[in-house]
This record gives sequence, C-alpha cells and structure tokens, in this order.
Amino acid sequence: MYSMKTMSEDAKAILLLCGHLGGDASADPLDQREYNTVVRWLVNARLRPSDLLNPDRVPELAEATGLAAPRLNALLKRGVKLGFAVEEWNQSGIWVTCRSDPEYPARYKSRLKEKAPPILFCAGEQGLLRGGGLAIVGSRNVDSEGDAFAREVAERCAREGMPVVSGGARGVDQIAMSAALEAGGVVVGVLADSLLRRSVSRDARPALANGRLLLISPYHPKARFSVGAAMGRNKLVYGLSDYGLVISSDFGKGGTWEGAREELKRPPPRTVFVRTGPGVPKGNVELLKLGATAFPAVDPSQNLAEALENAAREPSASVSPAISETPEFPALAITSPSDPHTATAPVTKSRGNVMAVRETLEPPPEPSLASKDIILDVVRPLIIGALDKARTSQDLAKRLNVTKPQMDAWLKQLAKDQVIEERTVRNRRMFSTLSPDEEFRLS
Repeated sequence: MYSMKTMSEDAKAILLLCGHLGGDASADPLDQREYNTVVRWLVNARLRPSDLLNPDRVPELAEATGLAAPRLNALLKRGVKLGFAVEEWNQSGIWVTCRSDPEYPARYKSRLKEKAPPILFCAGEQGLLRGGGLAIVGSRNVDSEGDAFAREVAERCAREGMPVVSGGARGVDQIAMSAALEAGGVVVGVLADSLLRRSVSRDARPALANGRLLLISPYHPKARFSVGAAMGRNKLVYGLSDYGLVISSDFGKGGTWEGAREELKRPPPRTVFVRTGPGVPKGNVELLKLGATAFPAVDPSQNLAEALENAAREPSASVSPAISETPEFPALAITSPSDPHTATAPVTKSRGNVMAVRETLEPPPEPSLASKDIILDVVRPLIIGALDKARTSQDLAKRLNVTKPQMDAWLKQLAKDQVIEERTVRNRRMFSTLSPDEEFRLS
C-alpha cells in the first residue's frame, strides 16, 4: 500500500509545496506557474525537489524566484498534515504520483512540458498511466445518434484492446467509459472533481479491483466541480491518448469545444477526429475547419487502430472559408482540384436520379492520382445525392457551397470516369434526368 514510507523524498517536497492538505490555511500552496519557477531554479542549481526539505535552501529559493520566504517555510513545515492526508487517501485506495516520479506519465512530460501537473491523485491500475488509445469526449447533452456512436466506438475499442480515455463528465464521457467497461475493455478517467467519491462508487469498484480502470485527477480528491478545473482537465485527456474523438460539440463554447480547439493549436497537435454526417452539431463542423479530421468509416474486417493510424497520417485539410454546414449534406472541407488534401465527412452512398452533363463543359486541369481518389471516394456520393434536387451546375455548386468552376471540373471528371453520362442538352440546362432504364447503379 502506498504510504509516507514508500513516497519518494522528491514527491514529499512537491506535495508540501503544491498540495492542498485539507483544513490548512497557514499558506496558499504554489500554483503551477509558481512551481515551474521553482523547478527552473532547481534545474539551474543542479538540485532536486528533495533538497528543499533542508530549510537552509529556502532563502536562496526565495531570492531567486521572488516567492516569499515565510510562505515557503510554512508550506514545507506541513509534514504532519501530509502524513494524515496520505493515510486518509490510502484508506480510499488513492495514491499519488508527482512529476519527479518514474511512474508519472511520460506522455505528459514530453507533450505538456511545464503544463504537466506537478501532482496526480490516482485510483486503480498504475500500469494504465502509460496511456495510449482513443480519447472519446463530447457534450453533456448528447442526442441519440451521438449516444449510439459513442457506445459503438467504445465497444469496438474494448474488443480490440484499445484503451478508452475520457473525462468522466455526464453525457458522452460517461457513456463511452461505461460502454467500454461493460464490453470488457480498459478505461482511464481523467477527472476534474470528486475523485474520492468516484473511486468508492459501486460502479467503479469492480473495474478498479480487476485492473481495468484507472481514475486520475490533478485536483484534490475531495475537490468540487469548477469550470476552470474542467477546462484544465481537457489537455490531460488528450495528452494521455494517441488520438481524440469528439462525438458532439457546441460551437464556440463549452469544454468540449475549448478542449479540442486547444489541442488543435498545440504544436504538433494530436489527431482530433470528429463525428460527421447529417445532423451533427455545428461545433463538429467548425472543428473540421480548424484542422480536425473526420472519423473514418471502419469496415468490421479492419483493425480500428490501423484505420485510425492511416487516417491520422493524411495531411491536414486546407479548408475553404466558403464551406459551411448545410442541412442536406455532411460538412466537407473542399479544396482546389489540384490539391489532394481534404478533410471529409463519412457519407452514405445514395441512389437517385442520375443526371447527364453537357459536352461543352470546360475541361479541368488534369488531377493528380490522389485528387482523383478524393473525387471518387468523397465528392461523388454527395453530387449523386443532390442531382435530383439541382437542375443546373450552378444550383449544385450552391448546394455544396463551392464555386461553379469547381463543380464543372468535378462533373467533367465524373463523366470521364463514367459515373454519370455526358450529353448535350438542348435547353442549355446542365442536367437532364435519365430514364429509369438508363439509371446508373453505383458500384
């Protein structure tokens, strides 16, 4: 059992400086920014946190960092309080790892650097701190489609041995975590509050006991919910995983939106996948424009990890500002015909009235092989699905929010590939409906 005896001297010093030990108001613990100034001084002085347990070091530290010496002394003299706190945590199965410890997540140190929390409170299987897997996140209020999607992906992660990482909040987070555990998978929950209460809950105890669940938090085990803590937790969810998946996000607000946006700005970002398709929230669509990637359609015969790795290797999309969400189609990030890079939404092949294209279309530039693949795999189903509603190429361009020359280029390529029939139309409309016996059946 984790105890004061097994705790490293470095960890003791970090907890004394940064930890909230309950009922102690003698001095405010150091926040992360302040602790980082301490770390920089220690590194430059070739010292370790444990060296600060010697009170003779405090004047040097105070002078170098600008922190008040009386405050530092008061924090470092809380050894008895620390002992009682550790005993209380032990009784609930909670243990602590600090940035100086070998078991502290290497992913946080390498990825978050100074933003990695000095202390992590943990309950469950220590080995899961290695991280990896898929972070599944989303809004507290999620529709039935998002609920089903989160469950399906989490269950598939469980079947294929991929850890699920999430934030433990109501809604998508809890749905994904529960689905993965029920399917026999492993889960890491990064909590913003109430670690103590969650660790002793009836739902968590079996999974904690058999090593399939790890709960961690940078906040005191009894901490209550706060918006700031929830926002701060987001980077830890992404940081511990290989990829992120946003199930549902509001636009411009909320923890899911801010967490994904923050991750997409981090150099280099984790690949953030987004659920796409008709009816997804606007936030999902807008995240594609910020560099997120549409979650790939994965065949049952495929390996999920391999499919995500392949999708993550695709170059980031260069999104046209003209693209916006429409009620009829999944959102697309569409680029010029010569640009093979695009972030796309999964689409369902539809069969409807297929139109003919007049022969007088201006031929587009010869596309690259990658560009042809994009036309065949992405644009084609959207165009085919809209042909029964659009009567001219301009109508079709408007429906898909692209320019008419861009649409003309695609139509010409589709006709060349014999996906649609090219013909001259007397009334100079771009399309003419084929008769039933001429209907082209999509492969």
